[in-house]
Amino acid sequence: MSNIEYPYLVQLPKYIGSAIEEKRKKKKMTQKDLADITGTSVKFISNVERGKSTARLDKVLDLIRAVGLRVYLTDGDVEK
Repeated sequence: MSNIEYPYLVQLPKYIGSAIEEKRKKKKMTQKDLADITGTSVKFISNVERGKSTARLDKVLDLIRAVGLRVYLTDGDVEK
């Protein structure tokens, strides 16, 4: 498991998944625990944590909140 430093620039779905997985594990939560809290399935949690880009944004935001993360948008040019 990597140690993500915040603020954390998210450029791809897998970056969100990595942050959710790391925070979930730090809280000693299983994927099943997180699925129960958010009303989703273990398969959904697994797909998000692996960066599968077909995940529903509303449910991903539920996961982010459930593990104690926040999302901020900033104005700025896209880094290349």
